[in-house]
Amino acid sequence: MSRPTLRRIRMTAALLAGLVALTGCAGIPTGGPVGTAQLSSGDDGGDLVTIAEGPQPGASPEQLLANFLTAQRAPSGDYSVARLFLTDEFRTVWSPTERVLISNSPTTPTAVAEGSLRLTVNVQAFVNSTGNYSELAKPEAQSLDYEFAKNADGEWRIASAPAGILLSTTQFATTFGAYPLYFFEPSGAFLVPDVRWFPDTASRPERIVTELLAGQSTWYQNGVLVTAFPSGTKVQDVTIDSGTASVDLSSEVAAQPADARWRMQQQLVASLALGDVSSVQLTVGGLPIEVGSGTKPEWVLSVSSSPAGLADGSFGFLSAGGARSIPGISSTVEGLVPLGATLGRDATSAAVRTASGAWLVPADGDPALLDPRSGIVDPGLDVQGYLWSAVAADPHSIVAYAADGTPHPLSTPYLEGEIRALHVSRDGSRLLVGTQGDAGPAVTIVGIVRDADGVPVGLGEPLELVVGEAPLLDATWVDASTVAVLSQEGDETRVDLYRIGGRHESYGTVAQGVQLVGGNLADGLRVRGADGTVWRHSASGGWQSTGLVVSFLATLQ
Repeated sequence: MSRPTLRRIRMTAALLAGLVALTGCAGIPTGGPVGTAQLSSGDDGGDLVTIAEGPQPGASPEQLLANFLTAQRAPSGDYSVARLFLTDEFRTVWSPTERVLISNSPTTPTAVAEGSLRLTVNVQAFVNSTGNYSELAKPEAQSLDYEFAKNADGEWRIASAPAGILLSTTQFATTFGAYPLYFFEPSGAFLVPDVRWFPDTASRPERIVTELLAGQSTWYQNGVLVTAFPSGTKVQDVTIDSGTASVDLSSEVAAQPADARWRMQQQLVASLALGDVSSVQLTVGGLPIEVGSGTKPEWVLSVSSSPAGLADGSFGFLSAGGARSIPGISSTVEGLVPLGATLGRDATSAAVRTASGAWLVPADGDPALLDPRSGIVDPGLDVQGYLWSAVAADPHSIVAYAADGTPHPLSTPYLEGEIRALHVSRDGSRLLVGTQGDAGPAVTIVGIVRDADGVPVGLGEPLELVVGEAPLLDATWVDASTVAVLSQEGDETRVDLYRIGGRHESYGTVAQGVQLVGGNLADGLRVRGADGTVWRHSASGGWQSTGLVVSFLATLQ
């Protein structure tokens, strides 16, 4: 079955081919006249920048092209060194920030006409003009053309090339960094990261603010996440001094009420935090403007450092001494004969899977059977108190139940196969669905659209992560921008981490894993083995037993 409405991190060959007109590259030199130096300006935290040399006298078109690609590793000054390889006319119109192609397949250029060279590269991933990183399911070969002309001194220069730059995986990792832009979920209680990739240069703070003002990624639009900035707001300047960022914005901001400007300030503080910014001063026309006050939104959501689950018939937080009882929750859950569970925020409620269906267990009330369907997956809970449930064999059966039992079905025509995981992010804005079908595994992130009362009324544009072909067993949230996947790999199981809008990394193999739950960041991940043994990732890179043996682990919200 096709998935026509599904926006994927993976990209079709036809769509990528259309990017050739926007993206320029050639074979990727692994050497060349490039070095690094520390930034001397005090406004950017002293980042490393790449220093490249300009064109060499007497260089042939092939040599010029190779050195041009090397210079693309030096983004400072709007790629000022790379522009030296271009003709005077083309230098002003070339757009290096339009897109980045990432490829590990250096090739030798071929002549296609006099003064014209063609390169063919296998593209593995790319970054678009707004900083969104996309990985391809399979490398795609692309042919790229460059034209050359001699200047008044008789030296070859590049007269035509596609926009953008080309980097290897290693070069990209040392030149670009991941920077979360923060937007509000509609209630305003939480800030949610939207990860982008920018070059590590002195102009990075201004680039971060520029893209923050431009808005959310497409999968976070249509009410999933919102911004406090009025439409059309532009950044004039960003300066950083002793941890305080002074952000000069266009006049639209001055017309907003003080409480709206306070929310703008919160978005900026969170988005600029990786640049060692601890406070933000808003200005318009260079003059400070008043901001209001309010309850600070949460954007780092922590849970108990102890895992929770069922061990020897007791439900609670687990340690070597057994399960520590949770007031108002544990005894009720145990009486339901649970098969799986999600523990709500602050341990004040639980969603429990039993043979009879999905139950909501409040700490201060009676349990209620909300979903009586058979064959359900472990239910989820969101911060607004809704229980999320689905029949494993039906990917179109997802329902959010209010505490009073009112069902709110959600349409998911793009999902295929059997549901293996169903989890709402701790901020309540996104749903993670892990499936396994005839087409292979899929991990889909989709925003939750709510009405003014917080009721789930729909789902946004889905984003499918590229997770390979190994059969999927389970998936879970690691933090607000990362998910972990448990897959079958031969006789063992493998854990991989995937950043939403970013790269992925392997977290090694563990024997016969059957369940994966999150905690606090990657160190909080726990895997339950087929024999009930609970495993945690070790500093050496492998997995080690915690000494716990459980019937199941509970997801912590």
